[in-house]
Amino acid sequence: MEYAVKFGVKMTAETVFTCITAPLQTLLKKEAAQLHGDSLLYKLSLYFFTMNLVYGIINKIGSISLLVTDIKTSPDARKLGLVDASKSMYSEAFGRYDPKLFRRIFLALLGQLDFLDIPEIKSLGRFVLVDGSVFPALRTMAWAAYTGAGNALKMHLAFELNRMIPVQFISTDANGNEKAALLALLEAGVTYIADRGYVSFEVFRQIVSLQAFFIIRIKTNLKLSVSKPLEVVVPAPWLAFFSDVSDSLICFSNDPHQATYRLVSFRVDDEIYRIASNRLDLTTGEIIMLYAYRWQIELFFRFIKRTFNALHLWSQSGRGVEIQFYLYLIVYVLLIHFKQGLKQAQEASEPAHKAARQGQEKGPSRTPGHGFVTLLGEKLSQLWKMSIHWIRGIQNLLFKPLTPDVLAVINAIQ
Repeated sequence: MEYAVKFGVKMTAETVFTCITAPLQTLLKKEAAQLHGDSLLYKLSLYFFTMNLVYGIINKIGSISLLVTDIKTSPDARKLGLVDASKSMYSEAFGRYDPKLFRRIFLALLGQLDFLDIPEIKSLGRFVLVDGSVFPALRTMAWAAYTGAGNALKMHLAFELNRMIPVQFISTDANGNEKAALLALLEAGVTYIADRGYVSFEVFRQIVSLQAFFIIRIKTNLKLSVSKPLEVVVPAPWLAFFSDVSDSLICFSNDPHQATYRLVSFRVDDEIYRIASNRLDLTTGEIIMLYAYRWQIELFFRFIKRTFNALHLWSQSGRGVEIQFYLYLIVYVLLIHFKQGLKQAQEASEPAHKAARQGQEKGPSRTPGHGFVTLLGEKLSQLWKMSIHWIRGIQNLLFKPLTPDVLAVINAIQ
């Protein structure tokens, strides 16, 4: 069976773990070469520090102490070339390496690896979902003071919808301002999709001034006036999910800039949604669809917290936490790249399989609002998402060579 050359997946006797991490290993060796004497001075050098932690993330190992025990006692882990190191060595390494180094590696992976685009979104432009999520911190982490109940920090994430991958983040204490984080993440030409916590007339103005775009849900009590009704264009089958759909150009009463924006409004069961945007070229249905996709960033946070066990912090320093967050993003993109490569390889050699799967696509199966989100999610499940079952399969096959039989097993997991 031939593998898709585009994705760099080859038939090999190497283990599944080695195949997943091959792009990272190349970048690590380049970075390590710039750290003169790193591998000679430290047993837990940059290469082994990173590879050990990547192994721990994939295997959902909840703490450095457990990782130390796992590598020390697992013959299979040692066969992968992982290094037996003490807990204090990890602590020292978190302080030794600069988070910017891991940022360079992450951005290099995004630039070098091919990821599939969601076709109907690609034709509309580049879209980035933005949200923040709180992670609990230890009481000793005074820099992450949050509430009287304890400390916490926040990851402010930019998640590219087109390829369903994280592309950037900012970490702050849990009180960090989400609007300020969004403004710090802005790029010209990108459409940012966010929920009500990002509503601000000043944020809207700065997005427009940067020649960027937004699709943001607003609160229902914001006062506005309609300057021009627009034609409502929604695919007929979608109307089963919504009611009271309207589309118009509006001006917010309290906006000091008195700018004109677009407002798409609709009802789902007993809840009213009002979506503001400066994208005038999209149809009503496209605005609704793109906002509905916003849920994918919530699912990403759930994935790294539960599947990667990200609720347990490895380091008490801000630098260490930033390294940990970059490693989560690195592992995520490595895994989704690996999954897409295997799926593409299978479809290239079994076109009948692809046709059969397309014929089995399901229609909506839930209540209107949730059903529409479910319908969109089903389109992503094969190529753009990783279920907990798929991750468990990877964990169980991590030490196996990537043979056609192993490939078939991985691709069969839903």
